[in-house]
Amino acid sequence: MLFFRTIIIVFLRLLCSSKFVLSSLPQNNSSPNPYYLTSTTLFLQNYQKMIQNFKVFTYQPNTNITQFSFKTEQESLFYSSLQNSSYLTQHPEQAHLFFLPFSSDTSTRSLARHISRIRNDFPYWNRSLGADHFYLSCDGISHVNDRNIVELKKNAVQIACFPTRNRSFIPHKDITLTPIFDPHAPVKFDGTEFCVVDYENDDVLWVGEALRLGCVPVVVTEGAVNDMPFMDVLRWKEMAVFVKSGVKIETDTWRERYEYMRRLGVVGSKHLRWNRPAQPFDAFNTIMYQLWLRRHTVRYESVQSS
Repeated sequence: MLFFRTIIIVFLRLLCSSKFVLSSLPQNNSSPNPYYLTSTTLFLQNYQKMIQNFKVFTYQPNTNITQFSFKTEQESLFYSSLQNSSYLTQHPEQAHLFFLPFSSDTSTRSLARHISRIRNDFPYWNRSLGADHFYLSCDGISHVNDRNIVELKKNAVQIACFPTRNRSFIPHKDITLTPIFDPHAPVKFDGTEFCVVDYENDDVLWVGEALRLGCVPVVVTEGAVNDMPFMDVLRWKEMAVFVKSGVKIETDTWRERYEYMRRLGVVGSKHLRWNRPAQPFDAFNTIMYQLWLRRHTVRYESVQSS
């Protein structure tokens, strides 16, 4: 299988290094819509509602933790961006979601005790068994037979790091952090139409940069990829080509769709970039938008009282 993967990647890189003739293709000058919503206008309307209304309540960290530490830069940047954002509220009854902050080096036993205290001291965990809660962890949570940890893994939204590969990740519930691009890194994609990235190695970390530079990513993978950043916001299958190792490559179809995919990718790439401080539509605010989409999961108390 590794031999076939190597062959297909080499072939694709040779293919992508050549310029395709695109001048004869029809050009669509309408504004590209990379979103699952039917129009960019509808996305912008929903995004504006999120900015104006979304509220998150943050629990105090475990009392045994004096200083937060994260293993990745994007984890630290997300946490600091959230702490300095207008999404936070000091009034939990106004919150749509609840954030459980804990350090990367927190033991499973300590985390279980922390959740147990939250269960006993606040009414919010029990009303949904944690389904309106989210946490930040690139490594995921260990498998242990403890009620608190089981509910955390099964119900709460995990914000993981892309790519998750074999780490704990539940599609359609969990979401991923897009990588932080190094503008001084030697890998650049401008000047080519298609850029091959292998999901099984660090090439895939550059998929957002490829989009920004107008290079359509060709993602080589052993199977389905369910952890692309913002999968319930961006139409990845319209912006990138996903190729399973050993499958015949239909290059003519790609050539016909290249300009359309390129334009979608350039528009969508703004959501994959981190800024300090956070800016509208960037990676941090798009993560918050994904959380906003999940706010309807469990408003049990409001539903019962309405």
